[in-house]
Amino acid sequence: LDETVVSCEKAQENMKQRHENEMHTLEKQISDLKNEIAELQGQAAVLKEAHHEATRRHEEEKKQLQVKLEEEKTHLQEKLRLEHEMELKARLTQAQASFEREREGLQSSVWTEEKVRGLTQELEQFHQEQLTSLVEKHTLEKEELRKELL
Repeated sequence: LDETVVSCEKAQENMKQRHENEMHTLEKQISDLKNEIAELQGQAAVLKEAHHEATRRHEEEKKQLQVKLEEEKTHLQEKLRLEHEMELKARLTQAQASFEREREGLQSSVWTEEKVRGLTQELEQFHQEQLTSLVEKHTLEKEELRKELL
């Protein structure tokens, strides 16, 4: 009986020792995992900050590009308007020269005066139509650029 008690006590002591060793191992693993969690949280914070900074720079560049696009659009619209205006002036000058030639050839005739009035009205109407057309083109291009921008 004494031997059995001693044997049981040894077995119990061995079990207790194994249990303590396992507890020590588990506590070490828990400590290591806590350290790893803290390190990963630090890395996550750094990555969040980097993401925030990248997003901010992206928005800033986007705004700069929008401003540049607007400036370029305005420049192109002004250039188109000036070219169209010059073309209309050249046509008007050509029509006036033609008118002057016809008027010199038919100065005394009433018919000439009526023809001149008709041509002038036609030119004025053509000029108005061209201006209206230019305004429509400008509006369409502006809408297309706005859609592209969006």
